[in-house]
Amino acid sequence: MSVTVILEAQVKQENKVKLLQLLRSYLPETYEFKGFTDITIYSEENTEVVLFISKWQSFSDYQLYLQWRTDTGVMAILGALLTSPPRIRQLETEISFAVEKCDE
Repeated sequence: MSVTVILEAQVKQENKVKLLQLLRSYLPETYEFKGFTDITIYSEENTEVVLFISKWQSFSDYQLYLQWRTDTGVMAILGALLTSPPRIRQLETEISFAVEKCDE
């Protein structure tokens, strides 16, 4: 069963652009990591909130990924841009439904 991981970060307003630039450079490596399926990053306008919503084959895959990012120093670089430690939530997929639209 797949899992969705939501990471909510509070980013210093003056660092939001820098954070997003760094993420663009790091994400190609994420796509290659075992168990990774998908990620979308959202920022809330006029706030310090940035949400990372990612999908993984298992939460243990995500934990290994997070440990790798910590070991390589990336988490320290990103963490310096935040106002507090991020909040991480794990959600099990219970029901998934998508509608495909096609142009006629």
